[in-house]
Amino acid sequence: MRRLRTLLVLRLLLVSNAVIITTVGGLCLAFVDGRAGAIGAVLCWLVAGGLLGLLPLTDPYHVPRSHRH
Repeated sequence: MRRLRTLLVLRLLLVSNAVIITTVGGLCLAFVDGRAGAIGAVLCWLVAGGLLGLLPLTDPYHVPRSHRH
């Protein structure tokens, strides 16, 4: 049960950080002039996508291949 809570907390942290970084990217695009704002926004969105890409690793109901019958 302890592992389940840990994975759920990690999942919550990944999602919340991705939302925050996506928002920072949007603000960067809106308020930073020129190419620097666009580059900053794209980098923020790539990091947020990377964090969301880690979500399958925190699936609390995933059964590892070694434990399958």
